[in-house]
Amino acid sequence: MSQDIGYPKFLRDTAVSRLDENSWEAELTDDWSIGGVANGGYSMATAARALAESLDHKDPLSITGHYLSRVEPGKALLEIEKLNIGKSVSTALLKFIQGGEERIRFTSCFTDFAKSKGDTLREVDAPDFPPIEECIAMPYKEGFTPVLEKQIDRKFTPQSDWWDEDRPRARACLDAYYAWPGGEDIDLFSVIFFLDTMSPPIFNRLGSRGWVPSLELTVHLKQSPSPGPLRMRGKTDFITSGFLEEDDEIWDSEGNLIGQARQMAKLRMPKT
Repeated sequence: MSQDIGYPKFLRDTAVSRLDENSWEAELTDDWSIGGVANGGYSMATAARALAESLDHKDPLSITGHYLSRVEPGKALLEIEKLNIGKSVSTALLKFIQGGEERIRFTSCFTDFAKSKGDTLREVDAPDFPPIEECIAMPYKEGFTPVLEKQIDRKFTPQSDWWDEDRPRARACLDAYYAWPGGEDIDLFSVIFFLDTMSPPIFNRLGSRGWVPSLELTVHLKQSPSPGPLRMRGKTDFITSGFLEEDDEIWDSEGNLIGQARQMAKLRMPKT
């Protein structure tokens, strides 16, 4: 891993180079991985960069990814098909290709938040977290903690210390503050990445056992964040035959909902 961390490295490691009108190339690094596999939010943020460069509208509004096989560090080819360019929304799909094989299929809608108009209604308030000074970082354990943990500044609320195997198990819900280590403002591409980095909430209920690979991830963005740490809540309400959902919300320092995510994943437990 290079000495640079956080947002400056995120910008470099999600950068894309244009090959032709509808094709882009990315160089994924191993600093955003879990067990040698590129984090799904990192792959999605990289795809979103290419889409923003290609489309008339530059702000990601909704992106869905179906994860067909593992994405690894190295070069990736991003092939874009524009489906519709409207007045307020651009729609496109993107094939994320490595080694001649499509690894992820993304569908997306992009907009321009600065020009968005219409009614605003909120029935739910931002979650009430304790002060960030009372929150705790997850201990880094070489070979166990994902390497991407070194790239983010994340503080869990005291009730979300899922790694403490001696405490009573709690509901499958985790709360944490998110920021970049250098304190940089958080852009929409960072939000996409953050929304797929919450520790699996099911670990708060079952303990840190198993592996929870994503099968499908959908991210909705609402607006750009205000400066300051974000508050993120992740929860799982159901496991059915080994498949589970994870729902995440991320709020800014002024209490605005910035983004939501839902993913379908498979709970893979170690063999006994």
